[in-house]
Amino acid sequence: MSHGNINNDQYSSIIKRSTLITLFTVLFLIGIKFFAWWMTGSIVILATLADSFFDFAITFINLILVRFALEPADSEHRWGHARLEAVTALLEGVLIVLASIYILFLAIQRYFLPETIEHTGYATIVMVVSIIVTFLLVRYQSEVIKKTSSLSATAEHTHYLQDLLTNFSALVAIVLIGNFGFTQADSLFGSLIAIYMIYTSYGILKKSIDVLIDREIDDDIRDEVRSIIMKHPKVDGIHDFKTRMSGGAKERFFMQCHLEVSRYATLIDAHSVSDEVEEMILKRFPDAEVICHLDPSGIEEERTWHD
Repeated sequence: MSHGNINNDQYSSIIKRSTLITLFTVLFLIGIKFFAWWMTGSIVILATLADSFFDFAITFINLILVRFALEPADSEHRWGHARLEAVTALLEGVLIVLASIYILFLAIQRYFLPETIEHTGYATIVMVVSIIVTFLLVRYQSEVIKKTSSLSATAEHTHYLQDLLTNFSALVAIVLIGNFGFTQADSLFGSLIAIYMIYTSYGILKKSIDVLIDREIDDDIRDEVRSIIMKHPKVDGIHDFKTRMSGGAKERFFMQCHLEVSRYATLIDAHSVSDEVEEMILKRFPDAEVICHLDPSGIEEERTWHD
């Protein structure tokens, strides 16, 4: 199977390399953030540390599951294994929410029982380095998404964009604490980061669940496929047009439909029409899986969908 302008082997290589780079980057961030938290005891630093720790766990799981997701279809999984990408993204969203709730609880507790934060200079340096490293990682992940449109890579990219904001918020909190003595900034910014992480996880969870429950593909792609089909001069109509996402890139999907052709067409001619329609769709969406059923025009039959 191809993936846009790259083949499956290239897709696999890019995704695996991206996952490994992300994994080692997060290990580095965990190390420096743990040092900052150990020196300061700050809740806002703990929030970013917990975030990075779960990043590592999720990325490690991605490294394993995405490898299986890229395996070709076999006798027991004839639709392939691409949905494992949706599983990894769903897991990432759930873990982010759980970690955020825990951090929110600690932040509220710290608000009512504030503590003095020491060694804020170390924490400031660590957060500046974290912002720079995370920014470079996000830039790299953007290039990966342009090449692959991978759901798991998109989920990671979305989360690390959030990390830029959370790291910056943590930096602001540390500056307020260290330079202005505003100790409650620790709990306030920690709470805001946790709430923001919960809010932004919604998109990851929704996209993953849509794939897992066989939601229709995006309306714009669906309309484009319908338009391609109706451009064939021998197709009189189309009905029972159904699609579902395969779990990977946006333009990887399964579709089936009933093509209405002249009742006077020979079986060979009708079959040729079906093949030509499939070729037209695959020319635009090479990663799609297309099934066309032929019906004679003008025949009334019960239809599953009227669209």
